[in-house]
Amino acid sequence: MTAADPSPPSRGALAPRIWLPVVGVLTAAVVVLAVLLILNSGDDGPVTVVCEPGTPGCELRQSVHWHADVALYINGERYDFNQERFFSTTDKELSENVHLHEPFLVVHVHREGTTWREFFHSLGFELTDQCLTTPEGDQYCTSEAERLSFIVNGVRVDGLAFQDITDIDRALISFGDESDEELRQQYAQVNDEACILSGLCVERIPEGGLPPEACGGYECN
Repeated sequence: MTAADPSPPSRGALAPRIWLPVVGVLTAAVVVLAVLLILNSGDDGPVTVVCEPGTPGCELRQSVHWHADVALYINGERYDFNQERFFSTTDKELSENVHLHEPFLVVHVHREGTTWREFFHSLGFELTDQCLTTPEGDQYCTSEAERLSFIVNGVRVDGLAFQDITDIDRALISFGDESDEELRQQYAQVNDEACILSGLCVERIPEGGLPPEACGGYECN
């Protein structure tokens, strides 16, 4: 006795071996499109993703306490960050992840994976590797005549905005038509105080010690 042949598929129906691969390809395409929409929300590059404690995925960015020095020059003039509007306090925290606070003009980082763009965004700037927009609304973009230039830890780099800030980084952002030598001179003027707050320059700690830091919801080490 032979087994009965399986019933043939109804007319017009596609066999699984045909439609399953098609569904897989379409699903993959939807995922890729969603990722591209997230990473490219405009011509200026990826959006600034701010990690707020308690939100899904935020736990992947571990709590840290790092410090970094930074300077911004626009057409040869150093931008003044020593303004009350740029300082976080216990009563007014501009960002839980990264901020400035007195008395040192030093960047305080409290979440790993924090980028320079996220730091500038918290102060009201918009920063990409091609354009800088200040809180005053002035925009400076790389062109044939002028450009955004970046130096990190003494090394000239093509882009800085999406780099993570790490402990005792020393960064220069400069817009203009400066020569390499002029950029090196600007970089030499970047503060070198992050190592003091990170406890790596003990001999430079002021007499009487460092003042307590206002770190909002984070415990300062």
